[in-house]
Amino acid sequence: MRNFQYQVKEQVFDSKSMLDELNFYHQNHGKVSELTNKLTYILGDYANKYPISMMTMGNLASSNATKEIDDVQFTYPVMGRMDKASSISSTSYVSTDKPGIGNMTFKLRFHDNWIKRYYIIESARGIQAYVTDDPVAIGDEFEYTVQLDPAEATDFCPFSEVSAGTLWADLNTQVAESESRGSRSKMVSPGLFKNQMGFIRASLEWAGNTVNKTMNIEVKNPTTGASSTAWMDFAMWQFENRYLDECEHAYWYSRYNRLASGDVPLKDLTTGKIIPRGSGLLEQIQNKSTFASPSYVSLQNKIGDALFGQSDTSGMSITLQGGTGARRDLDRMLKAQGVTFLTDFGGGNIADKFVSGSNRDLMLGGFFTGFYHIDGYTIKFKYNEIFDKGRIAQKSPLHPESGLPLESHRMVFIDDNDYDGQPNIQHVAQRGRSFRHGIVGGLSEAPKSLRIMQGGGSMDSQVAVMATEVDKSSYHRFKSAGIQMLRANKCFDLQCIVGL
Repeated sequence: MRNFQYQVKEQVFDSKSMLDELNFYHQNHGKVSELTNKLTYILGDYANKYPISMMTMGNLASSNATKEIDDVQFTYPVMGRMDKASSISSTSYVSTDKPGIGNMTFKLRFHDNWIKRYYIIESARGIQAYVTDDPVAIGDEFEYTVQLDPAEATDFCPFSEVSAGTLWADLNTQVAESESRGSRSKMVSPGLFKNQMGFIRASLEWAGNTVNKTMNIEVKNPTTGASSTAWMDFAMWQFENRYLDECEHAYWYSRYNRLASGDVPLKDLTTGKIIPRGSGLLEQIQNKSTFASPSYVSLQNKIGDALFGQSDTSGMSITLQGGTGARRDLDRMLKAQGVTFLTDFGGGNIADKFVSGSNRDLMLGGFFTGFYHIDGYTIKFKYNEIFDKGRIAQKSPLHPESGLPLESHRMVFIDDNDYDGQPNIQHVAQRGRSFRHGIVGGLSEAPKSLRIMQGGGSMDSQVAVMATEVDKSSYHRFKSAGIQMLRANKCFDLQCIVGL
């Protein structure tokens, strides 16, 4: 915790779940001589903290904002490569054997029968052979009869190419000029990915005359500009921010908790009902790596390796999301890589982009926020506050040089493009229960903002419809929340591990 030099009173973290008079005085809302009663937020504005959650705020009627489904679990079909290499499963040869010598046929055993007859196939080290006939199933293996081609009588297949684990790929069919027989066809069918949604609750309780309590500070709404000294307005503002904060963290950091058997071990102790958790964005990204001392070359190679072999990535724009540490690392890497180019070829024109002013009044500035990858991608940086000030960042180890949380240096490359008219990042909710909220009313008056939701009017001018005889009331929210990237294979998660 940083030591604020001019701090005269510590913040009060009040964990009591129900608001009443005791909370009001516990939170030190007493009146003393003060410089100003305008509340100052030392850590700044929170408005840009919820980019994923805000994708659907105010736009729930849009067909693309949220996909509503009936079941907690959901699947979607995925089509990957249209071809693949086959792997040798086992061999009967030993290192001294010479398979295929004298233009004789020899045997190869594969895990599958993807390769078909009459195909020219090639091994990992460039040995080519011809598949003479259909494979024969032997247990869970498939045995092929092949002949080296082209080959002299003294040529043979090296033992390394018939050993388990060696990859062979089919190239093309080859048949005689006349009286040839037909080859075999094959197809690729879509795979199926699975995820599930979770359920989020948020509640606020108050009692007695809490609604009419005023504070000795004035809180200004950063969105509307309106000011208020009502204690409950302040509590409702914090409640709203905390709710959005928890939703945003769930979208990023949630982990899938359904076992392969279909069971969910986590259960509500009161009802015995399961508590499902869906896979968040970070868990869905399978392309992961780490770095300690980042360089442009290593970053370029990591991105290239992660996206290599995909047929539709040319010209694709990828958003690099990260905190202050990631932004500094990216700028440092790009400047280090480009120093020779900028010096040798840029001249004064490039220098003008980093130095401004004249005579002795010079200012150094100018920072890189993206780059073009040599494989055809455009990488653009987007600052995300969750990596600096989020709950994971608060408990993250600190970087030994920058002093920032290691989470702040995390680089998450997100493909946020649209495909076939739909966004790659999809919000998922249960049909009819994407968002539900309500008030449990007692004798305690409701805040003005909640009375408006009930149809307006004050509690003094109408009879309260009580749900409890206790002099307290509460407000509750329920949300079914899932997030899914349709093409997570185009994303990349790079974590900083320096000092660990």
